This record gives sequence, structure tokens and C-alpha cells, in this order.
Amino acid sequence: MNKRLLLLLIPCMLLLAASCQSYTAAQGKEKIGSAEQPQQPVLETKYSVIEAEKQAVLDAQAQAVREAEEQNALEQQKQEEAAHLLEQQQREQQQQQALSEAEQSITALKAEKQQLSDSILSLQTQLAATEDQLKQSKQTGSTTDENLAQTQANLSQLQETYDQLEYRSNELENLLAEQQALAADLKASLAQTQQEQEQAVEQLKAEQQQAIGQKDDLIENLQSEVAILKAQLEEKTQTLEEKNKLEQQREEEAKKLEEQRQAQAQQKALEAQKAAEAERQKQSALEQLYKQIPPLSQLTLPRTYTTDEESILAQDNDQLKAMLLPLDDTPWTNPAMAEEVQKSISDLKYPLVFLTGHMQNVIDVVRKMGRNATLVEGGAIISSYAVLETDANGIRIQFSEKKTLRISIADLPEYRVLAAFNAKGDWASVQKEITKDRTQVLASIIKQGPIIEPTLLGASLYEPSHQDWNSFSPIPYRQVDYLWPLCAYLEDQQFYDVYRTTHFSSSTDAGNTFLMKDLKERIDYLFSRKLLPLSSSMLTIGGESVPDEAGISHYGIVASFLVP
Repeated sequence: MNKRLLLLLIPCMLLLAASCQSYTAAQGKEKIGSAEQPQQPVLETKYSVIEAEKQAVLDAQAQAVREAEEQNALEQQKQEEAAHLLEQQQREQQQQQALSEAEQSITALKAEKQQLSDSILSLQTQLAATEDQLKQSKQTGSTTDENLAQTQANLSQLQETYDQLEYRSNELENLLAEQQALAADLKASLAQTQQEQEQAVEQLKAEQQQAIGQKDDLIENLQSEVAILKAQLEEKTQTLEEKNKLEQQREEEAKKLEEQRQAQAQQKALEAQKAAEAERQKQSALEQLYKQIPPLSQLTLPRTYTTDEESILAQDNDQLKAMLLPLDDTPWTNPAMAEEVQKSISDLKYPLVFLTGHMQNVIDVVRKMGRNATLVEGGAIISSYAVLETDANGIRIQFSEKKTLRISIADLPEYRVLAAFNAKGDWASVQKEITKDRTQVLASIIKQGPIIEPTLLGASLYEPSHQDWNSFSPIPYRQVDYLWPLCAYLEDQQFYDVYRTTHFSSSTDAGNTFLMKDLKERIDYLFSRKLLPLSSSMLTIGGESVPDEAGISHYGIVASFLVP
């Protein structure tokens, strides 16, 4: 009977245990679900931002401390839940032990039933044997009536005992069935309870993990906010320091800028003063240079024009390079013409330059070139070599250490022959009339130096060369075998016509230096004596090579020589 009560109490206890809930999980949910109240924004000013940020850092630290305390409480809650779980496991073990004891009782009842069954079988065997004996006794007679009565009494007793045993066996079987049903219900209840507990534990673990994750995220966010606030605080502190430093630097820079401005102003004033002084000196030097050449009405020849150009001295094997620039024989009306001529030859560093034409044009170019020069009859000679002697028509220069050269100019303007030629008159007769005087002038020029001295003559003869006029000329008006006298005279005096000597034919290399409409002639020459011509070419000389109002343009000559 006590065992039945125990078996009935066991499922009641299991149901009671299953109906229990953990208060720690509810508390964990309440803590996890708690929301933080948003902070009201604080107005910041320029001077309170540091204190506000310090307070924010302290609040964040206090929040971190509270979170740490909550974390400790959560750990303690975990420990309590673990203890409660352990207690539940112990109760389950006790229930399992009770179930084992019930199974053992069922096993004992089954054994007792088996014993009863065996006793019934034994009694049935004895009853059969007694019946057999009874039958035998009836055969033997009345002497056995007493034995039969005794046997029947025994049989009645055995039948009663058998009925009791059968009744007890039926009760045992019913009890066994009830115990088996209770055991099955208990197992099912235990399995369900265990499953519910496992689900509850898993859910609680998940909730705890979620709560822990949220708390960890919150702690991490708070730490990040604390770090950001610290960084902002440091930044603001540094910003204020930098502002102070920046203000100091600005003041210092402003002071330096003011000092620099004053220094620059002083420097500019000094430079302006120096520039003015340099300009004054330059103007003074120009005035001195200009004073070296007086007005044409007061000019006497030869006239030396000296600048700061240093004289050069060639080596014995160096070539002599020279340039002839025939200028207009009337004064220029364009004041920029001299500069144009100078720019057109500025890249040609020739040490010897002949200038022929109107003397005012020659003087203007000499001044623009700014080199050492000697003004003579008919033009000027610009020389980078040292000038040893001067005369009315030329100079003697020191070419090298052992060699000197005679440099002369001949400028013989003459338009009567040209006018007669253009008018289709008797230009040959005009030319013969003026040849004697022109030849005498040319002879006086070349006789200034000895015949054995190397001589270079720059000449504007205003007369063609007889080598360009012949019956084979491609130009119709030149197809006349006419001996122009001035070039012929110079050739008789052992001079080379440099351009014609260095070019094959007048048909292919005309070398015209004077152009006027249909008239194109070579009237400007370089002649050399005791100097070997190596090369020569034509040269454009700025605005002079552009036709003027009369359609006239001039071209120059450059040449190189071997000095023996």
C-alpha cells in the first residue's frame, strides 16, 4: 500500500517541478529590455566646451562602472541559475531512483506471482494425485472412506488456497499493469519535463547570451564613446593650444611681414636708387659715347668710337670672318631702322663689320651695336681686333700675334649711269665720262696701304661687275660684253672679287645686293688682296632688305678668309 502511494506521489512531484519557473530569467529579461533615457543636449560655448567634455568623460566612466556592476550581477545570477539547475538535476536523480525502486518492486511482485503460479501448479499436481489415490481407494473399499474424507478436506483447503492464490495473482497482475502504466506515464512525464527543461535552459542560455552580447555591445559603444570624448577633449585642448600658438605665430608673422615689408621697401628704395644711379651712369656713358661722335656738321674723319668691348687676338691658323652691310645713301625716315638692322645680325658674331651708306645711318647703327668702331670716309669699320693705325679711308688691325691686316672702305655713290640706263639713253658714254675721277678716288683709297700687306676692302661701287655682264647671261640687258672699269681696275691691282671667286657662275649665283623693280645688280663687294677667300653668301639686313617707297632694297655679304 505504501508503494502505491509512493508511485502516485512521484508524478505529482514531477508536475510540480515542471511548473516551476526561474525568476532569474525574468529579471534578466527586464534588465535586457530596460531602455536608457536620452540625454538632453547641452549648449556649448567657446569657454565651457572643455568642462562639458570632461563631465561627459566622467559620466561615461560612471556608466562603464554601472555596466561592470550589472555584469557582476549577471554573473551572480548565472551562478544562482546554475545552482537551481543543479537542484533540479538532483530532484530528477531522486525521481529516477524512485522509478528504479518501483521497477524493482514490480520485478519482486512478478517473482512472487511466479512463485504463486508454481505453488498453484504444485497444488494442482497434488490434487490430481489425490484424485488418482481416491479412485484407487474406492476400488479398495470402504476402508479408505476416512482417507477420502480427509483428502476431500485437504482438497477443499487446497481449493481455497488456490482461489486465494488466484485472487492474489489477479491483484498482482492488476497492480503490475497499474505500475507499468504509471511507469510509462512517469517516463513520458520525465521525458517531457526533461525536454521542457532543456528547452527552457536553451532559451535561458540564448536570452542570457543575447543579454550578454547587448551588454558587451553597450560596453564597447561606451568605451568607443569614452575614447571619442577623450580624443575630442584632447583635440579641443590641442585646438585651444594651437589657437593660442597660431595667434602668437600670426602676431609674429605679422611682425615679420611688417619687418619684411619695411625691409623690402628699403630694398626697393635702395634698388630704385641703384637703378636710378645705374641709369644715370648708363645715360652718362651713352652721353659720353654719343659725345665721341659729334653732329655731322662737326664730324671729322677718321673718328674712333670706343666702348667697353675687349679686343681679341686670333691664333695663327684662325680664319678671318667679315661682313659688309650696305645701307641706304639717304637718311632714314624710320627711327627704328637702325634697331632692325642691329637685330637682324645680332646672332652673327663677326669680329669685322663694314658699314657703307649715308653717314648718319652708319652712325645710328654703330651706336645700336655698341662695339668698338672707326668712322672713315664712306662709312665705318667695326672691329673686335686691336686697331693699330687709322686714316681717312681705313685702319690697320692686329689680327694675330705676328699678323697685321689693312682694312679699307670705298663708298662711291653714283646714279647718273643708272638714270641713263633706265631712260634707255647713252649710259655707256655717261659711264666713260665719270670713270676717270671715280678710278682716281678708288686708287687713292687702296694706296693707303702697301701692296705686300694683306688687305680687305669693303666697297659700294654703285657699278656692276664685268664678270656678270656677258653674252651668256640669262638676263637680257646683261647680254653685252661690257668691261665695267672699277672692278676691272681692282682686279688689275691684284684684288679678288670675293663673291664671284667663291661661286661658280653669275647665272646660278647672281649675288645681287641692289634691287630696284626690274633692275637687279651686284654693286656692293668684298675685295681681298693677299687673303684667300674661302666662302661667301648673301645676307638679309633687316628693313634695308624690304623695298622702300622707290622700290629699292639692299642685301649684305658675309665671307671667310684664310690669312697666310
